[in-house]
Amino acid sequence: MGAVLRNATEEDAEFAVLTERETMQAYALATWGDWQATEIRQRAVDNVFAGRTQIIENNGVPIGILRVQRAAECIDLKQIFIRPMYQRQGLGAELLHQLIDEARIKGVPLRLRVLRVNPAQRLYKRLGFTVVRETPEHVYMEYAL
Repeated sequence: MGAVLRNATEEDAEFAVLTERETMQAYALATWGDWQATEIRQRAVDNVFAGRTQIIENNGVPIGILRVQRAAECIDLKQIFIRPMYQRQGLGAELLHQLIDEARIKGVPLRLRVLRVNPAQRLYKRLGFTVVRETPEHVYMEYAL
């Protein structure tokens, strides 16, 4: 059936917190040596309540979260977090292809930021994203038309 998106509801706030912790905690610890649990929880809950988060579902089961910011000059992928047990099944690539198609139609670049230690960089490169800037912690990538 593939990945399906729906807008997050208030009932999804804890799922968003859990998903972010499961997918990002190890990378945050490797990068900064710390996991800011209180701040991360608050940001995840705020994003859900503000309507900025979508739930990724597969066969009706919530498997991850997506946050995308759309502007006239670009599409900015803020978060794509798929729970570890659902990774490497092509679902993230499917969603990224949808965003790439949207960017092509709009004629704007698709941009993202990834932690340097996150192996998701390989997926992004395989899909055609290129590195446009680097910091000690992050790699900034873009799918340009």
